[in-house]
Amino acid sequence: MPPTGLYPRGAPRPTLSRAEQAVHRALGASLPAGWTAWHSLRIRTARNLEGEGDFVLAIPDRGILVLEVKGGSVEVKNGLWLQNGRPMGKPPRDQGLEYSRKLRDKLREVTPHGAPWIAVATALPDTPFSEPPSAGDLGGVVIGQQDLPYLREALLAMVDRLFVDARPPVDAAFVDALHALWCETWTPRLTLGGRARLRERELVALDQPQLDVLDMVEDNARCVVYGGPGTGKTLLARDMVERLRARGARPVYLCFTSALASGLRTGGLADAWTVRELAAALLEEAGVALQDGAPLSAWTPATWESAPLRCALDALPAIGPRFDAVVVDEGQDLSTNDWELVKALAGAHPLWCFADGGQSFWADRAVPAALFPASVRLQTRYRCPESLARFADRYRPDAARESEPSIAATDELRVVRAASAATLADEVAREVERAIADGAAPSDIAVLSLAGQTRTRVCATDHLGDRRVVRADAEDAPSHVVADTFLRFKGLERPWVIVTELSLGETRHDVRMHVALTRATVGCVVVATAEEIGSDPRLAAVAK
Repeated sequence: MPPTGLYPRGAPRPTLSRAEQAVHRALGASLPAGWTAWHSLRIRTARNLEGEGDFVLAIPDRGILVLEVKGGSVEVKNGLWLQNGRPMGKPPRDQGLEYSRKLRDKLREVTPHGAPWIAVATALPDTPFSEPPSAGDLGGVVIGQQDLPYLREALLAMVDRLFVDARPPVDAAFVDALHALWCETWTPRLTLGGRARLRERELVALDQPQLDVLDMVEDNARCVVYGGPGTGKTLLARDMVERLRARGARPVYLCFTSALASGLRTGGLADAWTVRELAAALLEEAGVALQDGAPLSAWTPATWESAPLRCALDALPAIGPRFDAVVVDEGQDLSTNDWELVKALAGAHPLWCFADGGQSFWADRAVPAALFPASVRLQTRYRCPESLARFADRYRPDAARESEPSIAATDELRVVRAASAATLADEVAREVERAIADGAAPSDIAVLSLAGQTRTRVCATDHLGDRRVVRADAEDAPSHVVADTFLRFKGLERPWVIVTELSLGETRHDVRMHVALTRATVGCVVVATAEEIGSDPRLAAVAK
């Protein structure tokens, strides 16, 4: 129930009618206790019938009174109603009666019990009289100028006459409905689900500047494209491969993150591999065994690291060239051995690389500049909302630390305090359910830990609360909440990202944070303990 009284408070809605202004002042001073009144209540029914009530009054235990206001000098001559000496378009009550019928229909649409009794009265605030007009439909339902100083008494007496046989309202739902129809407050907001769908449509196609970059890159057989997170590097790399395939070429897409390669294959890019996955496949085809013939699942990290080099030296000469163009994504994360296989695969054919040094997790890895005589830098960021992107910039290696403007919590960036490290999973689960309640689909959400695979606790289970979660490279990841480490999710994106376990990502913490934050296309929430927030002034400023 809204607070009783007159709406708007203090003054009417904008109107040139001095008569309505006078009635508003009188109601403000004399509205009976417990009543609620609204000036200028506009409606439109399901049949597109529109109407406006000058004043609509809700009367507890009685019903609704529609008060139609007619300004100026009102009189009747020769059976015709005149207003300031000119014929009125309609008699005084007609407009109010028409509106009351539309209001009754509207309340039937929006309330469970429909409309209560609705009565109609007429106010002539500029016309004083001792005797009311004798017109048969106006008896006892007209207020004149002389009644305004005593409006409370006049309204109470009128209601006793108009509602004598009316049934009391079933409940007070009609009052809430009237207040909602009048609309006291409206703050535009799109649900999280709505924002996610909108961003999907915005990010689907490459724009002309991106297409121009592709044309420029294609004109250089050895070219590296640098760009920060969200500048469209993976989209461009994928589109480059698809362009070449459409022309009958045999390109291969290579990256570092297995979930990214898997997702691209699911999306139709058949020759999408991580460098090491491709190395393992080619070694197997060539009959070259590593680690005494152990299955891939038993390979040690050292074996995986050596596989690309062994493939370049032993497997490729045995099976011959497979591709006539190589497109490398996440180039900053490839090791020296990885690059040996890339060079061997490319041979004299075109080789293009897409990279961002700011997302490099290993200090000893970088794009071999000597391989690429040409380079292009992408400037426009597409993925993250700008406020989130600016915050993530503070974790880049080259971030400025002085004179940074304060960044407050917004719909795109929030910081949530967990009571302790032991309650992080519970708090993350609550944030997942809060996002889904706001219209997000499970497939819109990624929970990212700054920890590694062997240390994460939040992202090591298959449930958060009652919600099933999967790893980034799971076959059914496209239909579930993903819970994984930042590194395994690198190169991917989701509308809503929840970042947690900050203290478990001690080495190169800023890079971890930067990568995790920049996976979001709509917004991000950081779930952290008070100690984690307190140790990071950037987070602490948002958490205030």
